[in-house]
Amino acid sequence: MAWLLVSAMLMVQAFESAQPLAPGIWAIATVQNVTTSPVISGVTYSNPFGYPDLYSTTSFIHSAVHDYSVGLQWQYFGIPEYREDTVSVGAGWAIAQWINLGVELHDYILSIHTEKFTRTQNFYDYGVYCIIKPFDPIQFFIMQNNIMHFHDDGYIPSESMLQTRAEIFKGCIIEYELHYSDYIWQIFRINGYITHYCAVDIAYSRELHLSSAGVTILWDSLLLRYELQHHTFLGNTHRFGLVYSYNPLTYALSGKPVKKETLKLDIQTCTAEELMALDIVPEVLCQRVVKYRAMFGPVSITSLYQLGFTTQQVRDLQQYAYNFYEQGKDVHTDSKENKKALQKNYISSEEKNKKIKQLFQSMIAAEIPAYTALSLAEEYQKSGAKGVLQSPVFKSLPIHQQKVVKTACGIQ
Repeated sequence: MAWLLVSAMLMVQAFESAQPLAPGIWAIATVQNVTTSPVISGVTYSNPFGYPDLYSTTSFIHSAVHDYSVGLQWQYFGIPEYREDTVSVGAGWAIAQWINLGVELHDYILSIHTEKFTRTQNFYDYGVYCIIKPFDPIQFFIMQNNIMHFHDDGYIPSESMLQTRAEIFKGCIIEYELHYSDYIWQIFRINGYITHYCAVDIAYSRELHLSSAGVTILWDSLLLRYELQHHTFLGNTHRFGLVYSYNPLTYALSGKPVKKETLKLDIQTCTAEELMALDIVPEVLCQRVVKYRAMFGPVSITSLYQLGFTTQQVRDLQQYAYNFYEQGKDVHTDSKENKKALQKNYISSEEKNKKIKQLFQSMIAAEIPAYTALSLAEEYQKSGAKGVLQSPVFKSLPIHQQKVVKTACGIQ
């Protein structure tokens, strides 16, 4: 019986050493850039192929509201004669956009049950962690776990952990983990999400003699995961995960906006609010488009660049807007009412607007910022050249730019 218990505990110990290689389902939202949700819950199950009685399960629920998060997790692994249960409660606080602090409390329950011997023992401990995001593609995770057993040589060892993750290119994240406990081990992992709903990952640890490959599929509010691990002693281990989210989940593909289910906007008649709803450019640029249209006339692709749009923003806007003005072509509108509205804005005073537009373009050519050029052009429209000269905006310009404005206004 003693030999059986020793063999079983060796298998459990080997299986325990295999657990760190698997990415925690609880942390998937952080690791692989899944869209966040206020409530996430899930379960995992793993079992070595050749040991049907040895398995591990994890159940958790996690909630995040504003800058605060809380979670509860229960983990079990073992065999009928020996088992380990860990109940963890965690809380986090994002004190700033780039830093997050948290604490976790653990209750370790060790149980041995044989025909002649039964014993259960509890160990309590806690850990603290810090998440630092100095830049969007880079994140550091630092944790000191089991602090109460820092200098002990008992069954629950203290553990220090450093994790670094970086997005090396769009949709691909590389991670490195360094763990220091009763010995040192390292983990290398690569995550890649190939669509908004599917991701793959591989991992390797030389010290743990482990390698793994996994696939994660998102289906509305459900996350399905399968991972195959290979261990020198245990052989192959199958690991399954199922997560439910309060909100639908998708992988956020950086630089590729999710297609918006919306009708295309007429760039010559849309409001600033409608442009803002596209979530392509900030409010200030949307306001500039409307002001430009009212002062100068039809909006063209060139005028977008003059207003401060980047090339990528212009391309994105072209997907959800139409009717951009082209030199020598008429502006087409959806209805007679829209056409009359445009005529009221700029066609009835075409010559005046032409002069103002030339003034605006001259200021842009002189590298005067778009918002300053719009302000001075608007002042010229209201009060003429005299109003421009008296404008505080004009007086704040460098002398060489003031000369450009005077020349464009016909002032010597």
